[in-house]
Amino acid sequence: MSQAFAAYRIFLLALVLAAPSVAREPSAKDEYLEPGTTHSDVARVWSTPGNRKLVIILPPYGGDQNFYNESKIPGYLAEQGIDFAVLFTEVTGYNQPADITRLDVLIARVIATHRYDSNRIVLGGFSAGGYGAFRYALRKLRGEPLTILPAALVSVDAPLDIERWYRGMNLLVQRTNDKNPFYGECQYLTQMYRELLGGTPDEKPMAYREQSVLTASLPDGGNAVYFRNMPMRLYSEPDMDFFVPLGLDYGGINAADQVSLAAILRSQGNERVSLVLTSGKGYRADLGGRRLPHSWSIVDERELARWIAGQQKD
Repeated sequence: MSQAFAAYRIFLLALVLAAPSVAREPSAKDEYLEPGTTHSDVARVWSTPGNRKLVIILPPYGGDQNFYNESKIPGYLAEQGIDFAVLFTEVTGYNQPADITRLDVLIARVIATHRYDSNRIVLGGFSAGGYGAFRYALRKLRGEPLTILPAALVSVDAPLDIERWYRGMNLLVQRTNDKNPFYGECQYLTQMYRELLGGTPDEKPMAYREQSVLTASLPDGGNAVYFRNMPMRLYSEPDMDFFVPLGLDYGGINAADQVSLAAILRSQGNERVSLVLTSGKGYRADLGGRRLPHSWSIVDERELARWIAGQQKD
């Protein structure tokens, strides 16, 4: 081998060693709780062999394990040595105790299958998924024998104060008509809660407080007291230029709950509450790119991945 060729090989090797490493994109696989089932109780897991940390993000109402397929967060988390999973149990409202129990069974299966460290799992979700994540954590914090106590929680514009949510939706129904794009949903949900909880918040205040992650009208926030030591990241985009023409004020949007929970927990000494209010980021890919502040797209996914990694340090 000539000296010139040997030097060239050394040069090429040096280039390879100096090149920045590119994180391998994790592969996604659907794992069903019951063999042969193909529609519910499924975990879509983006995994990398050897990872022991996990982030579980729940889909919104109407979404399934496919909801975050276009998200880049699995790759960003993989760069941090963290796996990502979306859990779908078909019942995505998380209003009944059985809904949380069903979710817990699926969480337990994923942990056992991949041997994740149960102390280093972050749980969160968008919209009803965020509500489900916090309801799960609330039951664990109150002493129920669920599989995990999340290392941290993430809410992306979730309804957390059901009394506030009901009143906001009820006002929209009274203010507008069926030409309003939110009218049908608000009419359905207010009726559902009246049937589920036995009446309105005025008629059954304790039922609504029990159903809620927090009750902003109470000095201690009601169930919020259980979260005084829990790290969390809360996202919302309170775009009044968008909402006011549709008959919605601050009491009618979920940003009120993220802000209230952050304020209540900070007043109780929880300094690990991170509130992120965005502007101009809310567009729904699942609705053809439609402008809607109530969207997962308000999340800076790379930054969220870094924050999550900080909560899962050894």
